[in-house]
Amino acid sequence: MISFDDFPVVYFALGYALAVGVVLLFFLRKNIPFFSTLLLVLGAVLVVFMRLPILLFNQEINPDESQIIAHALTLSQYPTYWESVDGTTIGPINNYMLLLPAFLGLGFDYTAIRLLGLVWIIGSLWFFYQSVKNFFDAPTAQLSLLPPLFFLAFTQDPDFVHYSSEQLPLFLLNVALWSVSKINVARSNGFAGIFLLGVVLGLNPFAKIQVVPQVAVIGLWAVVSLYQHKYFLKSVLALVVGGLAVPIFIVALAGVFGVLDDLWDYYVLGNLIYAGGSSLVDAIFRLPSFFAKSTDFLLYLGSLGLLSVLSFFQKDKRLSTLNQIGGFVLLWLVAALYAATKTGNDFVHYLNLCIYPLALLGALFIYKSQKNGSLVPVAALVLVMPFLVSFGLKAILHRPLNAYVSGNDHRVPVSDVSKLILKYAQPTDRLVVWGWMCRYHVETQMPQGTAENHSERSIYPHPLRQKYYQRYLDDLKKNHPKVFVDAVGNSLWLNDRSTQAHEAFAELNDFITKNYRFVGEVESTRVYLRNTEQ
Repeated sequence: MISFDDFPVVYFALGYALAVGVVLLFFLRKNIPFFSTLLLVLGAVLVVFMRLPILLFNQEINPDESQIIAHALTLSQYPTYWESVDGTTIGPINNYMLLLPAFLGLGFDYTAIRLLGLVWIIGSLWFFYQSVKNFFDAPTAQLSLLPPLFFLAFTQDPDFVHYSSEQLPLFLLNVALWSVSKINVARSNGFAGIFLLGVVLGLNPFAKIQVVPQVAVIGLWAVVSLYQHKYFLKSVLALVVGGLAVPIFIVALAGVFGVLDDLWDYYVLGNLIYAGGSSLVDAIFRLPSFFAKSTDFLLYLGSLGLLSVLSFFQKDKRLSTLNQIGGFVLLWLVAALYAATKTGNDFVHYLNLCIYPLALLGALFIYKSQKNGSLVPVAALVLVMPFLVSFGLKAILHRPLNAYVSGNDHRVPVSDVSKLILKYAQPTDRLVVWGWMCRYHVETQMPQGTAENHSERSIYPHPLRQKYYQRYLDDLKKNHPKVFVDAVGNSLWLNDRSTQAHEAFAELNDFITKNYRFVGEVESTRVYLRNTEQ
């Protein structure tokens, strides 16, 4: 069985050798039939190969992974969104898609969702490549693929390798970008294609509401691209109808299932409050320190920076194409930076939203430098250099190459807390965790007993706290979960028992006291079992 230690130098050397092989293709490209196809295939192989340690590391890398797995396994038994599951910033489309691995027999664990994430990553790279080819040309697309490809293949940063809720929206945004690129080239994509572009754009806010600024920019560029179409008004109407189709459908379903108020209160208003963390000016000044939180992201920026320097010395008269798309690229990048920073929470995984706008900006530099074909292989070599240097330094200094050490057992490790829970409950029983330790749901495979699987929004002060807290209480009374766990003292952000434990909330404490009995404390986590007469 495959496993990885912290210094698998041969494995990493093979991965970087494959990357060098990809670069060498550019030196031989004129003599290689089907060069583009070979490049895409090798690129996909490189990403999959370098992600093996992360796939086999069947443990939580980021708490968000446990949160969304808990959503998925809950929806598999109780499928009404906002009634059984509230993903807070994560929309219903994102969570329902997480049922796919289980449908294919992979279950609900970290390996399964990272395999799904790998599909979104490779799909995003493919659609990005096709978009650049349409906007510019094939040689530009071939080089433009390399920076995000090398970054996503070689990063070991937990914020870029865990399954994040940004991965599906990035895939959808790249699908939309590809569709707009077809319109941009041909001034038409057919009414059906334009309608489907609207549908994809309409899906995005219900995958991750945070990407709305980028959706708006791509939608605006689609309208601009359609301006010269002889059926301009009909085309825009098809786009608008497609864009409204998904929201109308979801709102209608929410009304049918009686959760329309929840959609508005917890998904729209709740996320507007969450997004009010900082002003645009504050966000701009925070950008350097935000970028600096990830060495791997700095390598990505370095790769693009070297490319821009190389293109600076090239004069190109093809300014019309650059001017036409340059404004869109800059606007898309600003929208991405705004979305990544607006909350005021500098979570590095938000920088996922900037990967492709930055790559498209890099495509502008590449297109400018394409005049001199002899520089193409040099540019390819320049793009891989930051990653090669980083690997070389780590290998020479004998620093850990792999942060995700896996043993021979690739099952999810079960904590002592979950072992205690499973002494009294079955995976089909409902579990509630007060605090923020969603991995207990993954370890026990028990669905949620409340819509939110963490209680941060019921504890910290904000305008909707009472509404969240009341819903939490109502869910407890309605669902009668078998086990209640107070994880305050051993959870993300929530560790002050004097002010944050369930005893600090009179109504919650009264309900637990009357309906549950204490069965033990493990790892600063208290476990309560529902009384048998309930």
